[in-house]
Amino acid sequence: MKILLGGVPFGCDNIGDEAILASVIGLVREIRPDAELIVSTGDQSGTERKFGLKTVPLYGFSPAVPAERFAEALDGVDFYIWSGATGLSDYPEMACTLLEAAQAKGVRTIVWSVGMNDAFNPYYFTLGGAKKKLADAIRKCCGFDMERRWTERRVASVRRRLANTLGRCALVVARDPKSLNVLRMCAPFPDAVAGADTAILQKQCAPEELPWSESEHGLFRSASARMAVCVSEQNRIREFGKFAGWIDSMVEAHPGLLAVTIPMNPKKDFRVMDELKQYTKHPDRILSLRFLEPEEVQAVAAECSVIVSSRLHLLILGLNNLVPGVGIARGSKIEYFLSRFGLTTAGTTEDLDLPRLTESVEWALSHQDEFKQRAASVRAGLLADLDKAKTLLKQTLSST
Repeated sequence: MKILLGGVPFGCDNIGDEAILASVIGLVREIRPDAELIVSTGDQSGTERKFGLKTVPLYGFSPAVPAERFAEALDGVDFYIWSGATGLSDYPEMACTLLEAAQAKGVRTIVWSVGMNDAFNPYYFTLGGAKKKLADAIRKCCGFDMERRWTERRVASVRRRLANTLGRCALVVARDPKSLNVLRMCAPFPDAVAGADTAILQKQCAPEELPWSESEHGLFRSASARMAVCVSEQNRIREFGKFAGWIDSMVEAHPGLLAVTIPMNPKKDFRVMDELKQYTKHPDRILSLRFLEPEEVQAVAAECSVIVSSRLHLLILGLNNLVPGVGIARGSKIEYFLSRFGLTTAGTTEDLDLPRLTESVEWALSHQDEFKQRAASVRAGLLADLDKAKTLLKQTLSST
């Protein structure tokens, strides 16, 4: 059997996506150890080296490898599994294009544990350029909101396409109940189920395997408490200077506390967090890490007391070890995931609630044992949900 794994743009410097990929590979290998796995990725050499499997290019996410060429990767493939993050709302049309290409060649398709936000990615669903100017002119002239009408028609069209394309899949597993409910705004999907983010299965390396420098390791170990921080360059915190000042206030209030910045995009996030460090009055109380592998990031997160992040998957990697997190929301996914653990967000990247952020972090620092007991039960429930979906995946992959 030959199985092609794809979905969100794997191999593009997103540690969260790579955690999903590593976990999906492990899951499929467990279910079908006899299968030949192939991954569609932007980092072919690195993925081949790490996992010992074949790869094909990342179709559809760059002009160099257009989606129209995807059929060339499907020869002899029995199943195409499309997975990862919030792909059904971030890249709905690309999901349909690739799944439809596989279906046209008689390849059975699976949507595995993919999330879906309340709204589609505004980058693809917002007018720009000349169309935006025309819409603005029409609204000023006669009061007709052409932009809203265009968006509504585009959203309706994409929902119809998702209904048709996913309706032909052998299995559809949403990442969580909320994603499944949003997906069912497109069609009933009576056989679709909710699982859990596959990254909850992410393994971690041993602490001694981390690629520390001697000074980094010493600073990390000398701290009595550690607060992991990740802010995204993709959606920057608007009041950046105030957030830097908030970090200063926390390390001043807690003399043993070390802020540990962990970029989940090692290129873009590192730049913005290096800038954050330059804004603070206590750069010596901030350790800036640039680990590249999800197993390394999870090992560091496991040794932290609390995580503050605008990227979902750092929060997930921390909660894999029952480390409490506070989200800075950008979309609905962070708030929903944390709410299942009784955790919260402190506003959004556009409107950060610093008093609430302080309150939430102080609570996390002083209620470690209490939180771990509660979180263990929630995590067990997520694992059970994923295990039920895994049973369906095993049945589907064994039905040829």
